[in-house]
Amino acid sequence: MKKISAIRERPAPHRPHHRFLSGIGLAAFFCFFMMVSPSEAVDLSAELTAGYDSNPALADPSDGSGFSVYGLGASHSFGLSQDLALHLSAEGRYQDYWSVGDNYRLQAGTALSYVMADGRFLPSLIGEVAAYRDALIEADERNEAMAGVAADWILSNRLTLGFEQTFRWLSYLNWAKPFSGKGQGRNGDNGGGGGKNSSAATRSEWVWAGPPSDQGKGKGELNKFYPPRDNRLMVTGVDLDIFILPTLTGRVYGAYGNLNSSLDMESFREIQAGAALSWAPAELWLVGVEATWYRTQYYSVPDNITSVRRINYSWWAGLQVSRFWGHIEFFGQAGWKSGDAPLDYESYTQTVIQCGLSYSF
Repeated sequence: MKKISAIRERPAPHRPHHRFLSGIGLAAFFCFFMMVSPSEAVDLSAELTAGYDSNPALADPSDGSGFSVYGLGASHSFGLSQDLALHLSAEGRYQDYWSVGDNYRLQAGTALSYVMADGRFLPSLIGEVAAYRDALIEADERNEAMAGVAADWILSNRLTLGFEQTFRWLSYLNWAKPFSGKGQGRNGDNGGGGGKNSSAATRSEWVWAGPPSDQGKGKGELNKFYPPRDNRLMVTGVDLDIFILPTLTGRVYGAYGNLNSSLDMESFREIQAGAALSWAPAELWLVGVEATWYRTQYYSVPDNITSVRRINYSWWAGLQVSRFWGHIEFFGQAGWKSGDAPLDYESYTQTVIQCGLSYSF
């Protein structure tokens, strides 16, 4: 479960050499897993998905596109002692939009866990590094690093309580206008764009590291380009798993996030609440439904900027149906998202429908 909505992801130009270098780094990490002794179990997974996204940029008006998703993951746990274990994981995900710019994310994580109270309490130290690139909303490109603590506590044979406290550093790579990320109210032609349908002049504006040429022409604070953000995100989350029946499991969760942005007006507090159900109606079948609500407050917007909505609301709902054949999972998904954008009092809606398969080995 993602405890808090993904921070307004910011990308940079669609530069193939970045993808190549990031791919080499992820390949090296997978090679590490492959060198583990055969007696040690390494979990590998691959995913192939196709679908349609009605609004990839979370903008109004929307520009929909079909897409393909290619994913690869690996994980391994090392038993350091009877009660202490080290877990390593790596994952790569590339989303190929057929009509607009693509995006991809590479990440590697670790968790050091210690078993206490006869296995009923499991605290962990967790960490993660990631790189996100997006040719559609170039203002979202960033590198990330995260550190934190997590714990799972088995309260009874029907209830498990989870807790997570994380601190995430988000280093964005491009100059951009305020509120240029996904769902922020500024479309691709207005300071955050790029991708397959953008003009050569728009794309070339992002090839160098300095500010674009129109900075400082007196267009107002919302229309100036600012240096790449250096943000800090603190998230506190709790969740409760409820084992209702042998075939029915529920989860309720909530989280509080606080983003401290180097561009003050983009700093915010966010509250998230959600619930999910997982039902196995028959052998080898699984149905999941989930809904999440968000309240976001931008608390450092200057008083003289009146075109920014300081409190925004959004919600997301999803449905997934899976059928398993051995190590292969075939699934279909549908998701709906609707929300307020802080800039210019705009809002957005999104529908994503996809199907695919996941293979674990």
